[in-house]
Amino acid sequence: MNEMVDTKDFASTILLLTELGRTLANSERASFWYWDKAKKQYWTLVALDSPRIVVPEGSGIVGASISGNETILINNPYEDPRFNPEVDRETGYQTRSILCIPVTNSRGEVIGAYQAINKMDDKGYWYFDDRDERRLAMAAVFCGKTLESQILYSESQLDQLTGLKNRRGYYEYYEKNILPYLLRKSCSIVMGDIDFFKRVNDTYGHNAGDVVLKYIASILRNAAGEMGEVIRWGGEEFVILLKDCAVSQASVFAENIRKKIETSICYFEDVPIRVTMSFGVKALDPHLTPEENVKKVDEKLYEAKSTGRNRVAYDEI
Repeated sequence: MNEMVDTKDFASTILLLTELGRTLANSERASFWYWDKAKKQYWTLVALDSPRIVVPEGSGIVGASISGNETILINNPYEDPRFNPEVDRETGYQTRSILCIPVTNSRGEVIGAYQAINKMDDKGYWYFDDRDERRLAMAAVFCGKTLESQILYSESQLDQLTGLKNRRGYYEYYEKNILPYLLRKSCSIVMGDIDFFKRVNDTYGHNAGDVVLKYIASILRNAAGEMGEVIRWGGEEFVILLKDCAVSQASVFAENIRKKIETSICYFEDVPIRVTMSFGVKALDPHLTPEENVKKVDEKLYEAKSTGRNRVAYDEI
């Protein structure tokens, strides 16, 4: 508990809470699961003595505990139809007992689960009982509060319409994921703006405009993949941060996106809508602030807009 007080970041806190649960229940293994409703799957935030696990929504003991919002205590898992023994067959591990408790937020909504596997005593393996359930419930409560806090914090950094990071998310991502990397490698910033977006709203309505924004966000997100992060800067403007990417590469990246958007069609209630985008590209300067780097790339975007739109403007070097 003293370690928890001194711990500030989410990952370390969750790891300590999972260790706490394993200690309280005296189990061989323990894992803390998050219910990713958007992807319809469960995955482990922490899995002690095991690699990260991802399973489809509704599957296994964790799925039963989450979907039913119930504590599940099993001391004969191979006789329970909810248990999937395939993992044991693949790894050679033998699951003898399971205690799984749903994790809820302050409104009582299930957001994950805490699972302990194989109760231990001085003589080896034993069975979970009601006392273990009460002990583990305490760790589950702490886990729920911590996870809920992290979810709320993460949501404050997301644009609710597109699901991309917002400006607040931009600054944190820049400081944590770009700046340390930028000191060793070249990184670039791309800024894009949907051309004549006001015409879309005026012609088709604001609901159509929202559909177009989500459509563009999806194209940008898929293009960036693992190499960068996409941010909705505001209105119809988007920023993309690219790690280990020189300006020459970033300009090709932006041009490919420009062509894709130009040749694609967004549908709103079966009505085809075509749009184009203009882009500015700059190398990130580690000596400038995040705001100053955005200002520099915004100047390149203005150049692209003022010289005809539907084009990419970038520095040659």
